[in-house]
Amino acid sequence: MEHFDELTPFYRAVDAASLGRSIAEARKEAGLTQHDLSVKLGVTRGTIVRLEAGEAVSMVVAMQAIRAVGRDVALVPRFSKLQVRP
Repeated sequence: MEHFDELTPFYRAVDAASLGRSIAEARKEAGLTQHDLSVKLGVTRGTIVRLEAGEAVSMVVAMQAIRAVGRDVALVPRFSKLQVRP
């Protein structure tokens, strides 16, 4: 069984802007620059800038970025109570 010294932050994104902010925070926590992430994904830094600003990028790029910063996506019904455990 794994032991977690720190709790992993949980981000709630309800629109493109909050998703972009969440990805930016997770990227910074992972110690990656926008350039680093763009290289990992094979896209331009401008694409990462647009993603983090909540502007239009492909769903594929958004999902790849989420995974590249060490996160997953969970779809939760609106107005539901959510409890996250390791």
